[in-house]
Amino acid sequence: MEATEHADEWKRIAGSSQVLLRSRIEIAAVLQSLVDGDLPLVSCHQVHDQMFIAKLHRVCAGQNFIVVGYSDSKIANSEVFAARAVLLCASHCRGYVKFMASNPVEEADPVQAIRFDFPEALLIEQRRANNRVRVDAETELNCLADGGGIIPFEASIVDVSLSGLGAMVYDPAITLPLGTMLTGCRIDLPDGSVAFLDMQVLHSTRVTLLDGRSAWRAGCRFIGDQDKIDKLLKVFVLDLERHDD
Repeated sequence: MEATEHADEWKRIAGSSQVLLRSRIEIAAVLQSLVDGDLPLVSCHQVHDQMFIAKLHRVCAGQNFIVVGYSDSKIANSEVFAARAVLLCASHCRGYVKFMASNPVEEADPVQAIRFDFPEALLIEQRRANNRVRVDAETELNCLADGGGIIPFEASIVDVSLSGLGAMVYDPAITLPLGTMLTGCRIDLPDGSVAFLDMQVLHSTRVTLLDGRSAWRAGCRFIGDQDKIDKLLKVFVLDLERHDD
């Protein structure tokens, strides 16, 4: 398939809110679209504060393998080889792609990389598959991000999903690479209580705020005790219900 054909195939496949692919043709189309888009893969687990973040280089369905570059983290690379399998994720268009990469071996052609077996299945989840609750202008949701890290910074939570995904806005001078784990984030809830959660950065983009200021907007996954996440989400749902009355 050419790049445009991969894009068309992606649009067809990603029409559902969630789909599990087992067709090698469809899996190859989705994976090749990640290559064409130069999109990074992120491991769905964290090892010693290190994330495996790398690019997908080649998709060889006919030869039953894919080739992924090495992560900048030597620890993460070592853990992938030790585990023999890793769940890899990618943020693509409006979807979230997940697949299991197994049996890693070193690949040296044309550059140093990791060769995995071609995945037997691939899951696509739409980011908007779950209802999202917007924080209205009257509700201030301040966040001290990375409160348990080295350099805490002020941010605002601006979007929350019932699936535990959300978005935050923060100063344009702060750089947060894909996969960054923000620990001990303090989120001030509208009812006066506080939620402490970790957040993983999934993607980010520059935005212009209503007052003309520039900022970063990062899509994040909330991580922590389920009761804390439920408390955060319940507040927003109740706020929405009150405003709808």
